[in-house]
Amino acid sequence: MRWFWKRAGMALAMASGLALAAAGVAEAHSYKLGSIEIGHLWSPPPKPGIDGLAVYGPILNEGAKMQHLMGASSPLAAKVRFREAKESWPRTIDLAPRKPVSLASWGTHIWLSGLKKPVKVGDWVDLTLDFGTAGKLKVKSLVEKSPGD
Repeated sequence: MRWFWKRAGMALAMASGLALAAAGVAEAHSYKLGSIEIGHLWSPPPKPGIDGLAVYGPILNEGAKMQHLMGASSPLAAKVRFREAKESWPRTIDLAPRKPVSLASWGTHIWLSGLKKPVKVGDWVDLTLDFGTAGKLKVKSLVEKSPGD
């Protein structure tokens, strides 16, 4: 079963890369902090009546040692935490060496709650990701219907 998740993660990372290429330079954004690489981050617009916003996208630890996404914050939200598809709330996201992690609706992703203002397609959401001893990184997530829209 592990091979399935490895392949699914790789497929999502590759699909995100293709969507990024198709989106063009204007919407292309990726980030790097030491050996940690973050691809196109995106957020689907919130559904009516839902006070929350998901953040999806690929992360890759190119280094030789384990890294961890320890937390996140955003000026848009009262609370930012990690969410798993089945409504569990992990404290960290492990980034094993050279194994892509896909922040996705069917798995672990970033969840903003207590939104301080409405968001719509085309908005950018500022986030600060905390990788513990590796440091913090300011990133942006694009609100769009699907990656590359």
